[in-house]
Amino acid sequence: MHVLIIGGGIVGLTIAQGCRENDIPYTIFERDTPESRRHGWALTLHWCLDQLERTIGKERAAMLPKAVVDTSLKKDEGNFLFLNAETCEARYKIPPAKRRYRLHRRKLRDVLASGLNVQEGKALVRVEELPDGVRAHFADGTSAEGTILVGADGNNSKVRQFLMPDDHELTKLPVHLVGVIRRFTPEQAAPVRALDPLLFQALDPKTSNYLWYSIQECIPEADGRSSFDCLVIISWIMKDAEADKIPTTPAERIAKMKERAQGFAEPLRSIVMDIPDDLAATTPLRLGDFPCRDWDNRGGRVTLAGDAAHAMTMYRGEGANHGILDAALLVDELRAVHKDKIGLQDAIDAYEAEMRPRTHAAVLKSREAALVAHEWDKITDDSPIVGARNAPVSALWKTWRGA
Repeated sequence: MHVLIIGGGIVGLTIAQGCRENDIPYTIFERDTPESRRHGWALTLHWCLDQLERTIGKERAAMLPKAVVDTSLKKDEGNFLFLNAETCEARYKIPPAKRRYRLHRRKLRDVLASGLNVQEGKALVRVEELPDGVRAHFADGTSAEGTILVGADGNNSKVRQFLMPDDHELTKLPVHLVGVIRRFTPEQAAPVRALDPLLFQALDPKTSNYLWYSIQECIPEADGRSSFDCLVIISWIMKDAEADKIPTTPAERIAKMKERAQGFAEPLRSIVMDIPDDLAATTPLRLGDFPCRDWDNRGGRVTLAGDAAHAMTMYRGEGANHGILDAALLVDELRAVHKDKIGLQDAIDAYEAEMRPRTHAAVLKSREAALVAHEWDKITDDSPIVGARNAPVSALWKTWRGA
């Protein structure tokens, strides 16, 4: 048995660590190189943490607290805040989950990549079915053979394109956003961190412009204080193709963010207005998602995990949690195959039978959250933008098939 893992992101690395922990032969391939890799935004893990820790093993689980965005916090402080951007008053203030890590993506990736030999610069171009396995072909002319190929290669998955050539595209949503990572001096950070030390959301009831703020990294200063790199997002519903389009240059995008934050109260207004006008890096996005659906897994030889199977918006913060649960349950099935307890076809069928309905519903709920987040009157106690993030039953399983 040999597992080919396509994608060296959080989900692919978790699968690889699970294979390593269980002595399952594997090779993991990543399209990017260290020079070309974008490190991405921080992420919150909560109900998947038990599954992550048991899959990656005690040694790496013990390293997770060092990957948090702000090690100066003695514990997981803060709340779930949803603010009225016009007044800076809290519409919702909800205590966080009992277990929660807000993690720096690169640092988390470093933890999950430790002890692995990730084959980098390997862009998948084609998947070939073999009589007793599968072969992956890469853009550099190389190939690799395995028993099973797992596509953990993100929103625009090449493996998903192979499995569903006529139905692999993301569903485009009428939500535009621009995100930047900007530095906050200790003085600039103080009033913002007084609201919440980690993250919060806000919406202007009059303009429907939405704000997301979260810590990316804490930077100690020589005087003992700290500066912070923080993610700032402004998003809006696209009602008019021309008026609501995303500008083409970084300077124009920043100007658009500031224009949409004009009506914000302090300190929310300064979060946006203090973005340097010449900041080079901006991330423009037209949101899209992919509700998980059926595919032919080619006799259990090809399957998907994470965003490749179920890309979802970030407005409920559950995408990574579902992806890591995928990884944990898939590793359980692979271990059972490796120990000759079950055949490959039955194992992958069982994995997909649990994953598909769970994540299909989660994608649609996250889609609804993205839309409701921009409609003040629709934000209620049970709306998906503020409603509880309850762990799926399978997140409570201790081992293979809940045994």
